Amino acid sequence: MSIHSNFIYTPLSDILEDAANATQCIGQSIDIYPLCDYIMQSIFMKMTGAQEQKMKCICWELATVDFEIRYDLYNNWTLGECSTLSAKNKTLAILLKAISKIKDDFDPNSVIDKNSILQETKKILIKFHRNSKINSFSSREYQEFIKIFDTIEDKCIYHISDKNQFLFSKCDNCSNQRTCTKLKILDNMYSRMYAHRNRCAHNLMSYQQNLPSLKSLSSADYIYENYYIRFALLIIIDLIITELYRIFEKEYQSSVPQYNG
Repeated sequence: MSIHSNFIYTPLSDILEDAANATQCIGQSIDIYPLCDYIMQSIFMKMTGAQEQKMKCICWELATVDFEIRYDLYNNWTLGECSTLSAKNKTLAILLKAISKIKDDFDPNSVIDKNSILQETKKILIKFHRNSKINSFSSREYQEFIKIFDTIEDKCIYHISDKNQFLFSKCDNCSNQRTCTKLKILDNMYSRMYAHRNRCAHNLMSYQQNLPSLKSLSSADYIYENYYIRFALLIIIDLIITELYRIFEKEYQSSVPQYNG
């Protein structure tokens, strides 16, 4: 166990649980409505920040034990804050490479139960909505989240091949790789989540108009401006990366000769 292991293994869903507990002291009358978006935004920023730090910690741990990976990563760091989808894909590619170097027969598609991850994510969000005292003010977003995610197939959230890596990638056996609606939905969800992350992190709303334009509101994709969807995407990534890092740590420890003197 490294000094970062406890942090890496701590689920992002713990932040949702803490937030639900923290809301128990507030009422549910209309006067707390302005507080609700502030709370949801705070949860979102905590989750995005924690995930970005996890990615950096994983990179550091891999570089500590593999000098080739250390050179590739830190000779020319290109991952930024590990906030973009491409940066997270690169981090996972490096993690998969590290596992494969230790375990020759490693098959990344066989060790991740995608259906369980999708179901666990929905279960976490359902529990958060049920236990949070601000649920009456986010019921519309919650219902839209349930409706949208019930259409998402588990094969769309994670796939590894020679051409595609990690999250929201086209499956090799997808019959509509150019027009896969579910893939476009997931990719659009992440793009909108990333844009909102930047608005919140850099306080862009302090000088921009506080309300969306009518054009934005009338867009069919505006439905993805939803905190439950944002939380779900982050949790899916977290469950996948945590499980893969667990495999790496287990395989690495078993490969290191033990000193019994």
